[in-house]
Amino acid sequence: MGQSKKNSQLALLGTAHSLNHSLFFIAPTLLTLLMASLHVSSNTEIGIVSTIASFIYGAGALVGGPLGDKIGEAKTITICLALSGLSTFVMLAAGFTSSIYVYALALISMAIWASLYHPTANSLISKSFKGRVSEAMGLHGVGGTLGTVLTPTVAWFIGATFGWPWAFVAFGLLCVLLAFFFVKNFGKSENRKTSGGTIIDALKIRELWILLIFNVAIGLFMKGVELYFPTYVSENKGIGSMWASIAYTLVLAVGVPAQWIGGKAADKFGSKKVLIATSTGVCLSLLSILLFPFPIVGIAMFVVLYGLSFYAHQPALNSLTGFCCPENQRGAVYGIFFFTSFGIGSLSQSIAGYVADNYGGLDTSFYLLTVFALVALLLALKLPKRRESE
Repeated sequence: MGQSKKNSQLALLGTAHSLNHSLFFIAPTLLTLLMASLHVSSNTEIGIVSTIASFIYGAGALVGGPLGDKIGEAKTITICLALSGLSTFVMLAAGFTSSIYVYALALISMAIWASLYHPTANSLISKSFKGRVSEAMGLHGVGGTLGTVLTPTVAWFIGATFGWPWAFVAFGLLCVLLAFFFVKNFGKSENRKTSGGTIIDALKIRELWILLIFNVAIGLFMKGVELYFPTYVSENKGIGSMWASIAYTLVLAVGVPAQWIGGKAADKFGSKKVLIATSTGVCLSLLSILLFPFPIVGIAMFVVLYGLSFYAHQPALNSLTGFCCPENQRGAVYGIFFFTSFGIGSLSQSIAGYVADNYGGLDTSFYLLTVFALVALLLALKLPKRRESE
């Protein structure tokens, strides 16, 4: 594959990455409006729905990784985009019926099909970009974050103007259109059958276990922050809902260059050093928003530190994971990793919602998320030091 072909493929994957995440950045932005429409007053109830969908989003990666190895990455991503995009139309029924159950059906359906993407894309990148795997992971992340950076603000505008279901449908239509683009440009580029590794084979790689536990800790603070951050700064820090959406957008904006920086740094200094540094930054960001006496300054510090640290860790961790396993098992391994982060990690959404309802509001929940981040930092110190050349 020529360099221009690789670059165009990476750009296409970045766009797909963006839309895949965008589908799940809509609900946090419109959470107050959405809960009012569905007659839901409990953070626990909406947290349970989000947890189920997020768990499925993670668990489906256990299928997506091996499927990509078997039928080809482009075919798998096409299926993912088309069917997750079409699932957003169920949100119109949820809005019409004002039913939390129909909303749950729509969110879960989106999650099932969207779950195929990440292990497939990560496996493809780890195999195709020799010599600069971490950088390629970072650029793929930049593409994803560059698109999602506007999602909270755009979703808020569409939802506030036309109704919250239409925010989902707008992004779903883009997914369907991109699926057609994949069919047109890459539908005939893959014609192979491989005997990739299984989930059981991947779990036999002992060096991956500390990475898996580390990944769970990351997922536990990530999913809680992802769902509740806009509502937390709006309700607890006195920031209007529009400005809360903008603050979330700024976190993503900082994450755009952070992905490239994290990838380049991992190639130069090693993934372990980058992961220790980024884990420290996440802890400081959460402490800033909780403890800084001036809320606006604390939010600003969080935006910069969390956006930089969280997004810079991704290419370092993804590349380190690939270095620790054989090529023929990478689809399965990335599937397991996505499951532990997004699936098991999603439990924090229900836990944080329950804590908020029963033990002092979202402020207490964010203290709990900080504990998860501190656990991740301690685990980062124990990670292997593998490099691409080894």
